[in-house]
Formats: sequence, C-alpha cells, structure tokens
Amino acid sequence: MSKYRNHMSIRWRQQGAILLFTALLLPLIITGVGLAVDIGNIYVQYSRLQNAADAAAVAGAHKYAEKNETEGAHPNADKMAAQYIQGEYHNLDPLEQLAEKTFKARKKENFTYYRVKLVKKVPLYFLRHFYGDGTFAVTVTGVAAINGEGNGGAFNNMFIFKERFDAVNAIEHPEKLAKDRRDHDAKDLIRTIYDGRIAYTKGDGVNNPSYRYKSLIYSMHGELDRFFTSKGQEYNLSHDIGDLMKDDESQKAGFASDGTLKDGYWSKAEYYNYDFKAFYDYMDQKTKETSNKPTDQNASTSNSLFHQDIVRVSNADGRIPSWNLNVDKSLGDSDKPIYIYIEAGVSTININLNADTGRPLIICVAGDNNHRSYINLALGGHTFKGVIYAPYSLTENGILVNADRSTFIGTIVGDSITLRGNYSAYKYKDYMGKDSGAAGGGKNNADGIALVSSPTGIQWD
Repeated sequence: MSKYRNHMSIRWRQQGAILLFTALLLPLIITGVGLAVDIGNIYVQYSRLQNAADAAAVAGAHKYAEKNETEGAHPNADKMAAQYIQGEYHNLDPLEQLAEKTFKARKKENFTYYRVKLVKKVPLYFLRHFYGDGTFAVTVTGVAAINGEGNGGAFNNMFIFKERFDAVNAIEHPEKLAKDRRDHDAKDLIRTIYDGRIAYTKGDGVNNPSYRYKSLIYSMHGELDRFFTSKGQEYNLSHDIGDLMKDDESQKAGFASDGTLKDGYWSKAEYYNYDFKAFYDYMDQKTKETSNKPTDQNASTSNSLFHQDIVRVSNADGRIPSWNLNVDKSLGDSDKPIYIYIEAGVSTININLNADTGRPLIICVAGDNNHRSYINLALGGHTFKGVIYAPYSLTENGILVNADRSTFIGTIVGDSITLRGNYSAYKYKDYMGKDSGAAGGGKNNADGIALVSSPTGIQWD
C-alpha cells in the first residue's frame, strides 16, 4: 500500500508540473499564433497590393505615352492605371477600401517615370494593442519607366517577340577555348553578341504585358537573364565572365535614339507596347498593285524577280503552298530596301543565304491566329540585312534562325524567335527610313516601358 501511495504522489506531482508548465507556455503559444496570423495577413495584403501597383504602373505608363501626356497632367494614364487596380482589369476587389491611391509622373534625363502608390489599412488581431486604431498601414509603390521620346515610330528594336525567345551557345565553355588563348587562361569567352534591344509584347496594341522567354544557356551560371553586347565581348577578353554577371547597372547597355547600341556590356528583355496590324496594312498597301510575283515555289536573287524593288508572293491559286528564297547573288551595296510581302496561306518560308544580301530585304509574312507559317532563315556564314516580320509564326520554333558564324543586321518580329549557331553577331539598324512610321504604328507605340525601382534624386511628394 505504501508503494502505491508513493507512486500516486509522484504522478500527481508530475501532473501538477505539466499543468504549471502549460500555464506558463500558453501565453507564448497564443502570442506566437497571434503574430503568425497578423504577419501572414500583412504579407498576403502586401503581395496583392504590389502586384496591383506594378500592373497599374505599366498600364498607366503606356497610356501616358500613347496620349502624349505631361508630367503635370496625365488624366488618361491615371484612368487606365485605376482600371488595373479596381476597375475593368482589376487586380483588387472593386469594393476593397484603400486609404490612398495616387498617381504621379516625374521626368529625369531622357526618361519619364510613372508611379502608382497604394496604401491599405490592414486590421490586426493580436498586434492591435500596439497600434492606436488597430490597423497596420501597408504601403506599396510601382514605378514604370518610359524610355525616351522615340524616333518617329521605327521598329527601334532588334528582336520583338510575344511568346518565347530561345537563344543558346552564347558563351564558349572554358575547355574549348583555353588552348587557343595566348595566356592559356581558362576564362569563358562570349561568342554571340546582341547589339540591339530585345523586346517582348502582347502584340495587339492593348496595354497588358504578358510574356515568357527562355534565356541564354551557360553551363556554370545556369540560365542567363542578359544578352551581351560587342562591348561586353571586348571587355570579356581581359575579364572573367563572372564580372559581367553582376547586377551592376553601370554595365547595362544604353541605346541611342535610333535604337543602335551606344555603350554598355549587356541588356535585358524589356516590355514594349506594339501593334502588329500597322505594319501589315502598310506592306499590303505598298505591294498590292505590283505584278512582280513568283509563279512557283522557288526563287533566287539572281533571277528577274529581283530586278524590281517590290515582290508579292501569293498562294491564291494553290501553286505556292511554301516558298523558298535562295540568296545566291548579292543585290548590291546600298541600304535601299527590297520589299517582299508574303500573303497568308504560304505555310513555310525558307530563306537560304549563299551570299550576302547586300541590299536589305524587308520580308513581311502575313497571317493571323488561323494562318501561321514556319519561317526558317539559314545565314550560311553570310550577312543578312533587313527585316523578318512574322508575328504569326508557328510557336514551336517560331522564326528559326541558324546564324553560325554569321551576321544579322536589322529586326526580327515573331510570335516566338529561336536563334541557333555559334560566333554569331546580331545588330540593330533601321532600314525603313522615311517609311519608319509604319513600323511602330505611331510615335509612342514603339517606346520602351519597363518596371523599375524608383531612381534616386526624384522627389515624389
């Protein structure tokens, strides 16, 4: 009996200790749960507000540019931005209460910055005792930069794509080039350069940026988010590639008003508002009266078809389901374009270079969501000058360019763009001249707009 009483006494003492321990921990548990609820709610609200502010800033910036608004008056931009917050394209519930919703624009150097600021008072539960009104003010800002004033509506970009941009083999793996270097140093070398802007677009003229792109592949750094310039390639000869992988804004490429590279070692893809229809209409009108049309599926620059400056390819009679252009002879040594309009219904276009084009070829492949084409461009170690305009290319490879040891100068516009080949050079040049207004569909439609951090030196309030 004595042993039983001792055993029960120990159990009671243990239970008492557990109750005491639980009593001491309970406030801490309640505090932790309360903090988790409040902090979690604040984070969720912050994410929602930030997404809304970013979308509104980009949409507002596009409307600002489209309507040529000013720093002091931008009602159209503000209206569009508001629609992306709680209006037609709302990211937040239209009935949601916001403590502040402001829109401002500021100019600095060659840029205009459009800012959306949102403030929402989030109810607190545990932490309400530490705030006078029992709420926490979540504040976010979204800032979009409008890139310069444009140059009259030219393409102003080297690559413009909607769905995907896929380019590989930009960097030489160290084992392959080390033996060929004078110092036998195992540095990675840039072997493909991009001297022009790379832009993504929704492509229907609506201010609603949407894109994805597969970037350059580099074995030691994974997928790159940048594209190196010729100046970056030169810098890389005496510096490790790692020096160019740093997020150093001073190394970022700058472009002149005509879209050509001015300085800098690398660039990133940026959003541009763009309307595909404008250039289609222009090329259709420019070529519709010509009788200079191929009669079969094969053409070459040495035949009479290219004795004129305008060519129109049609499959109206079913004889040209696909079209093959062989550049077997240079077309001269000038920047005067030859315009080629390929009507919808030609399913495959193959362009093969066995010589430099000489004169630029402005090739426009018509289409829509129901009429898409394969476009294959094989440069064969030569130089192509001109434009490949096929925004309704098939999205598997889109416009496929094999540029091994070759040079492309001009612009490519495609639903998707796939680049292949080593030691390639891509450079922007506007070959449209006085006709450049048709390329961008107007002055501001081709102006670059991208989300940015608020630059230093700007006073918003």
